[in-house]
Amino acid sequence: MIIVFGGTGMLGQHTAKELVDKGETVVVTGVRRQAPVLMQDAIERKRAFVEYIDLTDPYAVMGVMAKYKPDTVVDTSGYAPKQLAPAAEVRARVTAELNLLEAAKLNSVKRIVLTSSSDAYWGLGPECMPLKEDMASPLQETDDNFIVQSWAKKTLEVIANLYRRQEGLNIVTVRCSGMYGPVYRTFLNLPSRLIKAGLSGTAPDFSKGSGVPVETDGYDQTYVKDIAYGMGLVIRAPSLKHHIYNLGSGRAVTYGEIARAAEKAIPGFKVQLRSAAQDALAASGREVNMGNFYMDISRLRNELGYEPQYSPERAMAEYTEWLRTHEM
Repeated sequence: MIIVFGGTGMLGQHTAKELVDKGETVVVTGVRRQAPVLMQDAIERKRAFVEYIDLTDPYAVMGVMAKYKPDTVVDTSGYAPKQLAPAAEVRARVTAELNLLEAAKLNSVKRIVLTSSSDAYWGLGPECMPLKEDMASPLQETDDNFIVQSWAKKTLEVIANLYRRQEGLNIVTVRCSGMYGPVYRTFLNLPSRLIKAGLSGTAPDFSKGSGVPVETDGYDQTYVKDIAYGMGLVIRAPSLKHHIYNLGSGRAVTYGEIARAAEKAIPGFKVQLRSAAQDALAASGREVNMGNFYMDISRLRNELGYEPQYSPERAMAEYTEWLRTHEM
């Protein structure tokens, strides 16, 4: 039995479905009483179960863990970036992780898989590419970007490593790249915004964050099905050589690539991005760009055979078809 905390969210649903497709039985948790659309068939077949709990409630977390006695727990929970005041966000994120780790310890869970992200590397410059698991990352950064959650990822990794060292818990941290695809609800990232605009027959909304993206800028971003596939490999592996793994495309996917893929998926749709020269003229006073940072995925590739299956073109075409038939 595997519990996927945050399993009614985007990554959680895709990861749980990947596990069920490989023969596992899962429990997914969520805080909202919102049906996990990807899990309906598995729920009907009793291969998946849903529990609605607040991860900041220690009794609720302990209750679910005691009820199902999982061999493995996976944490895919999270929050949209910068939606809460700092005090509220720190309290919620840290409390949720502590509740999960304490409950796992008391119930002798064999493996705990925590999701972090490439944001754990935020603050390292272009000279550090590709980003590798054994790199030292700065605790404080000067620059910011509206989709980056570096403080949370770094803080939660420090807490996880404390429990791994001092409590002896078998904790594996997976640093996921940026991701896009079905069940993404906030429409903050560029792929989702472009498809939503194209299907609605409107111009893309670039009012949030850094404004109109730069054609040649980008970062390691991956279709969510590839991320779920990699998560499944880590979760189900009989043994693992490391306690940290990068998971992503293994390269910087530019905004230009995403825009061209959106145009191909939606005939007649046109996306005008900024050139690097235009960006240099307008750079003053706005958030920094993503700097084309990307992670080295050779550890996961060499040990577990991971390889992304979706090109941006294939991913955007499939994602577009999903949004055509599901509520945006």
